Amino acid sequence: MLPAAALAYNRAMTRQTLAAGDPPLAAMAWNGVSLDVPGDWRPARLGLGYLYFEDPDGPAFEFKWRPGAGRKGMEAALRALTPKGEASAGATLPPEWLRPLHDFELMPLSWSKNGRAGLGAALFCPECGMAAVFQAFGPGDGPDAAMRRLVAKVLASLRHHDPGPPAFRLFGLSFTPPSGFMLCSHTFVPGRFSLSFAAGRQRLDIVRLAPADVLLERSHLAEVAALAFGCDDRTRREEGSLAGCPAVWLASRQGTGFPDALARGLGRQGRLCVMRHEAGVNKLLGAGLASGKPVDRQWLEKVASHCVSL
Repeated sequence: MLPAAALAYNRAMTRQTLAAGDPPLAAMAWNGVSLDVPGDWRPARLGLGYLYFEDPDGPAFEFKWRPGAGRKGMEAALRALTPKGEASAGATLPPEWLRPLHDFELMPLSWSKNGRAGLGAALFCPECGMAAVFQAFGPGDGPDAAMRRLVAKVLASLRHHDPGPPAFRLFGLSFTPPSGFMLCSHTFVPGRFSLSFAAGRQRLDIVRLAPADVLLERSHLAEVAALAFGCDDRTRREEGSLAGCPAVWLASRQGTGFPDALARGLGRQGRLCVMRHEAGVNKLLGAGLASGKPVDRQWLEKVASHCVSL
């Protein structure tokens, strides 16, 4: 389990006010799936195709998906997500859950173990081939009426056919990677949220650090950026601005001369990084690209400017 500080869900995310008595929902997106979730649900675990939320009382909701896995993937997902295969198929789902899932083929599931219970379904989307499984948690009798109403809202907001590259929107950060870059890893530790994307041998790193005032009280922006991106003393540093904020550029093996070209030819990739200080939200936002060729600075500047604080 990650430290509690790393799991703090940013309440500043876009919120929607629902009918009286319903809690506000926060829009979030993760690697091809978008959901609106209650503001007191925090994403406690994440995977490349996995979201697990907890509320103040404990486990709340889980969603796991695999693009293009097909109907067999739906069956496998059902088995994998339930405790040691102890789920019972054929459970009855609330009608308000079924309505937003009318485009899916589904296999309802339920389980109960050690005073906890889950209710959900394995899903298959005939249009895109995605297989998925979701479940809501509750005490021994399963999710109560309030949880069922919340889950109905969450399912009604589910989107997985949005055009273009998958968006990411959580932990106070919004970012959509350039076309061709796919998520390969992510890190959540206190004060740091990072995403890494790959396109062939190129690697794009996105970093969000906070609180900026504490970090910059101890070190200059260039030093903080170098540490965040793992740069050494040989990295060239240049102050500048980005999106109207103070910024620093870090360059390694970006020259066109013989030494840098030879190093890149021998497999030592060059790297260009930029980090800016958004004082208004007390955060540092950065982007860095490692490549076998010199990085287009204007391209990276555009990518970094699309890294937005929420």
